[in-house]
Amino acid sequence: MPSYTGSPAPSADMTLIKGIKHAATQEDKDVLLALASRVNAVEPYQSRLREWCDRVDGMYYAPDITAGGADLWAFHRSVTDPGASHVSINLPATYVDVPAALQAVVPIENMLATDTTEEAREAAAALERVYVAWKQAENFDLKFHKAITVKSLYGLAAGRIYWDAEEDRVCVEIVEQPRNLYLGYQTSDYTDLEWAAYVTRYEPNALAQGFGVDVRETAEPDGTILPLVYVHSETDVPSRPWLAAGDAKVEVWDYWYRQPVWRGTAFVRMDTYNIVVAGNLIVRGPIKYPEYAGALPYMPVFNTFVPGLPAGRPDLYDVEQLLREKYEKVTAGSQMIANGVAGDYWQLIGPDAPNRVPPGLKPRRNELVAPGPGNRIEVITPFIAQFQLEQYLGRVDRELAAISGLNDLLLGLAPAQVLSSSKAIHALIANYESRLSIRRRILYKWRRDLWDLTLKVWAAKDKTVQSIVGKGAGFLDIIDPSLSPRDEQETAMRAANLVNAKLWTQSRGMDAVGVDDPEMEKQVIREESTDATLWPERVQVMAQLLGALQALGLQAPPDAMGQAQGQMTSGQADLRTALGAATPTNDQTNRGSQGDPASLEGQTPPLPGLPPEAGGPPAPFAAGPGQAAPPAVMQGMVQGGVAKGRIMTQQKLGRR
Repeated sequence: MPSYTGSPAPSADMTLIKGIKHAATQEDKDVLLALASRVNAVEPYQSRLREWCDRVDGMYYAPDITAGGADLWAFHRSVTDPGASHVSINLPATYVDVPAALQAVVPIENMLATDTTEEAREAAAALERVYVAWKQAENFDLKFHKAITVKSLYGLAAGRIYWDAEEDRVCVEIVEQPRNLYLGYQTSDYTDLEWAAYVTRYEPNALAQGFGVDVRETAEPDGTILPLVYVHSETDVPSRPWLAAGDAKVEVWDYWYRQPVWRGTAFVRMDTYNIVVAGNLIVRGPIKYPEYAGALPYMPVFNTFVPGLPAGRPDLYDVEQLLREKYEKVTAGSQMIANGVAGDYWQLIGPDAPNRVPPGLKPRRNELVAPGPGNRIEVITPFIAQFQLEQYLGRVDRELAAISGLNDLLLGLAPAQVLSSSKAIHALIANYESRLSIRRRILYKWRRDLWDLTLKVWAAKDKTVQSIVGKGAGFLDIIDPSLSPRDEQETAMRAANLVNAKLWTQSRGMDAVGVDDPEMEKQVIREESTDATLWPERVQVMAQLLGALQALGLQAPPDAMGQAQGQMTSGQADLRTALGAATPTNDQTNRGSQGDPASLEGQTPPLPGLPPEAGGPPAPFAAGPGQAAPPAVMQGMVQGGVAKGRIMTQQKLGRR
């Protein structure tokens, strides 16, 4: 390997503009010109976004480490002035992380059927299982939280939908650097995307691994060295000269756009295309992606709604000035305290006071000092301004709470009186929930649109998902989650009351309390309801209802008949097992010692409540000798969904 000697000339990045100049072919140059034209059209907005991103990065994570620790404003003169106090309160991250965590609470989701038919309901249930499994495989809740943090910090986040052949499913990638994402909209209302381009800066050596291309140095007229991208051939042995090019990077643009399809003079549809440009060379594409059906894989989400602008207000946009004011006033108060506790100043006055005080004349504790004849020592008390610093900082905190909505409870500063009152906690949380309402609605719309595009791509790649979509699929319904336990309890009670009042279905009640798969949950309930050891009253209710229908000459539905028979059979078997029933065996352990034939077989204990011929107990002891006891009569009824019964006999109990 050749030794590194350093580049004799300065190196520069291979940008899009320089790539146009050094394009390999005219076709590549035309594509680069078209991309550059669109990028320049949104550059004013993008440059402002980059400026804000660079600014807020230093607020969210302190870039400087001073003697006192991580410092958000190490540029201030109080850091370097001798004897000055400097305080950095690292609060900005709190005003991003707390709202992001509250918005990331998992919402209540349900896949609603698009039709009232049984097939549509089954398709919606099947699609909900697919959706839940996909979220688990994608770690979607984690990515969802990342997207919220990014949009809260920068005002904008985005998700990219793509098909992963190795995973055999659709994947979602969160764009964590929106400063590199260029978006072009179809109209001036900024709702639908027309094109999107994401730029990534590659090390020249990494292009060989990512795209199979090579890089060589080229000299500009001013002596600057550029990394020029070219297609590597078998006869061309790369010498890797760019290793001496310093920190030069190559811009790689992931460019997505749409093209119309015409049939004669009639418009048919829009097709989605992708081109990847590395510096001066097209390394992939144009490739058509029919699975997107005219949509783009990038889907942006804004933090708030700003009318007339393709932007969202970040969480730190309006609180930065107040935070800066708090830094300055806390630092000033710290300086005042430091001056007050530093000690008094002394001066030697008198007609014979020397211009330079000897070292021995400085006063010390518990020592006598002789200032000399005609001189005296006087104290100079430092000036301390009298003002209410706590009240001033309280005013700043109130303004911060008014802008951000974060009260003391959400910041963990609530007094004990508030924490001991559930009504006060509920009121404070409800107040902040109303502040978050539009953010959460924008966020849930993005979540639903993200799933719609995921389902569209998945159906185009997978026949199983395509069959579910063909049967009607379902609509993803998202309900705002509760941020307090009291709300969850009230929601559960409300759902139970509406289900009991027959105003809601059981499925809708399960959806309201956050059951992921109501159909599966109801199937489990059916299976448990046939177990007499768990729910004997349910088994008895079904058996009595079946008997009542048969007595009235009504034919029960086949499903109900089969379920009832299953409940009766399962109930009897479970009850026998619970009572200690054993399968009769003829092994040596069950053989009688007296030669009684009856003792040669295993015996099953009788079941109480049943006649003797059905396995019940023998006749009552009150029956006289040689007299058969009259059968007992069992009466039962169902009232309010609860089985009630009694056993009646027609003969008085005899004396013993």
